[in-house]
Amino acid sequence: MRLTSLRFRRRNAFTLIELLVVVAIIAILAGMLLPALAKARDKSRSTVCQSNLRQLIMAATMYDDDFKVFPVGWPDSLPPGPGGVPYIWYRQLQPYLGKKATNAGGGIFICPSSLQKAKPDEGVGNALRAGGFWGYLSYAQNAFVNVGKMTVGSRNLEDPVQTILYADTDGWDACLYPDRDATANVCYRHSGGNERSTEMQRVTTGARRGKFRANAAFADQHVESRRDAPRRLFTLEKD
Repeated sequence: MRLTSLRFRRRNAFTLIELLVVVAIIAILAGMLLPALAKARDKSRSTVCQSNLRQLIMAATMYDDDFKVFPVGWPDSLPPGPGGVPYIWYRQLQPYLGKKATNAGGGIFICPSSLQKAKPDEGVGNALRAGGFWGYLSYAQNAFVNVGKMTVGSRNLEDPVQTILYADTDGWDACLYPDRDATANVCYRHSGGNERSTEMQRVTTGARRGKFRANAAFADQHVESRRDAPRRLFTLEKD
């Protein structure tokens, strides 16, 4: 009886080789699944980013309807507005998104893929967080639109279908500059890129991965996923 029981237990035990084979199979399956999961996650984040940009361009359109100009890209020497709030696009659009103009960015102004190392004063250690370099902005407004002035509106755009208004950036600048420009900052973070997928390298983390895809919102309210952002998409004239 004892011998039979012992043989039964031995027949139902795994050998070391069998265990190693199982571990190897699991590792292979994981290696096959992880890239697909990462791709699906990136696709999901890109979709959220495109939704954010659609809301921004719609808010900018409503602002233009009300004031006959687009928001200010950078105030430069412009005096503050009502209540001392600076004129700058990510504050001026807040009332059209259900928030007060005293809010600086945040919410839909942040791309979920804009992961950067948090600063010491943010109190989250060395963790990565979304929000661009400053923590509250991942997009920028076309630098050809209202820098130091409040005069450019939809009426000044000769080709709205081919004029970028907002796009992905690393969050350093409030204004967006075209590829090949000295301060080119369109960030191609989607489809495998990261915060260093810009031409103007900033104080960002991770290895540079080259140019992949950036989401961009155009003045006619459509959004594109692009591999480039040439100067002709920024100028107000028809190219």
